[in-house]
Amino acid sequence: MTYKKHLILKAKKFYENKNFYEAKISLLGVLEDSQLDRILKLNLYILLSDICFKINEFEDAEKFLLKCIEQGKTNPEIFNSLGNIYLKKRDYKNSEKFYKKSMDFGSNNDIASINLAILYHNLGQNNKAIKFYKNILKKDPKNIGILYNLSRLDKKIIDEKKISFLKNLISQDNLDSFDIASSYFLLAEYENRKKNFKDEINLIKKANDYSFKKNEHKNIQLNEYWLKNISEKYNKIDYLKKSENLDCTNNFYPIFIIGLPRCGSTLIESIISSGKNEIVNMGETNLVNWALLNTNRDFQRSSSKTKINLNSTSKKLKNVIKNLSLKKSKNKIIFSEKSLENFYYIELILNIYPNAKFIHSYRNLVDNTFAIYKQFLPNISWSHKIEDILLYIDNYLKVINFFQKKYANKILPVSLENFSENPKKISKQIYKFCDLRWSEDCLNFYKRQDLFINTASNNQMRNKIEKYNHNKYEPYREILKIYKKTYSWLKF
Repeated sequence: MTYKKHLILKAKKFYENKNFYEAKISLLGVLEDSQLDRILKLNLYILLSDICFKINEFEDAEKFLLKCIEQGKTNPEIFNSLGNIYLKKRDYKNSEKFYKKSMDFGSNNDIASINLAILYHNLGQNNKAIKFYKNILKKDPKNIGILYNLSRLDKKIIDEKKISFLKNLISQDNLDSFDIASSYFLLAEYENRKKNFKDEINLIKKANDYSFKKNEHKNIQLNEYWLKNISEKYNKIDYLKKSENLDCTNNFYPIFIIGLPRCGSTLIESIISSGKNEIVNMGETNLVNWALLNTNRDFQRSSSKTKINLNSTSKKLKNVIKNLSLKKSKNKIIFSEKSLENFYYIELILNIYPNAKFIHSYRNLVDNTFAIYKQFLPNISWSHKIEDILLYIDNYLKVINFFQKKYANKILPVSLENFSENPKKISKQIYKFCDLRWSEDCLNFYKRQDLFINTASNNQMRNKIEKYNHNKYEPYREILKIYKKTYSWLKF
């Protein structure tokens, strides 16, 4: 009994310090006790599922919750968590099923309703998403995040009455930073519609300031890494203990789409996954970055440390990918992944997946700067200030040029402007580069019922490819002129 308590206390401490692997081991040790109290066992299953979810072990996360249900424990939180797990596994039918089961416990279960609305939104089932968003707002009119999502689907929802409502909310000074940021982005969009571009930019600045403030400490740490540390050592990394068992990845042919946010990457991934070949569209998993930093803890903090343990990083990444149960097609496992920051990790990826190919999606850099700044991107730490965006782009250009020269046969540059002008020609080039069989079907991606997109490009991907609008950001370009001397690539 004393030993069991010791393991539980140990697991609790590990969990609090975010040492989830160690916490999992301790809790599994507790479960070895055959005399364990039933209630305690069920609670440990729930905690273990949460831990497994956090470390991307979705099969185990699912298994522990299903054990709870088998043993008679059900509640809305368990069903909602299962919905989240199936979402990660790209099993959208089961995700929908368990969100609905969670909602069956009562109308007050708003988390499942929100998750279901977002699922429908990301699947392009807009009428269902709108219905759920509106129902949520009826119960909670001050849920500005939901109002923001709804406005992406129904522009008319933001009228003069809603603008007055938002201004009044902000003036009350009792909203959290995320809701204030959402409000300012909605106000900015309204000014854009009226072509009041100066007022729009002032509101966007306020929106981004509050968005950064929401997770200020974390964002400061992330900026240290993305704007300084990684850019100083991307070409100086020594991969220690090179793994000898890379044979297990010889049948993997991953396609990584890299670049900047808002560069056309979602369009390219949708094109790739909409042809004759069976290709899993994984979206932005951030798994490479996660695997590296979780196996080389000092790498993020130190600007000088350039040695990483390839064996441990490789093992962690391969285990997670394997955990996603990817299907084989003619003895090949092909998937696309678009965590855009992977341009920093090209060499690391090639050490683990030698058959990997990279599509570098890019566009006019001035346009790209404003496309990032004007979009609500709360999870991208460097996207909230023009100065940070420009610095990130400068680092990106340096890195991508280095790897483009070093691995020219592995990286295909694709211009969004050229793609939109001639999608048939460029899509054929992409398919040839990826050793895929091209068909006209890939250009009909927007007709797919199973196309899941959880990026800012979601709504655009539900329509045919439009010609590139070279004048879209013309009203804002004056803002960047003071940076021309600092960044030679700023062309007007």
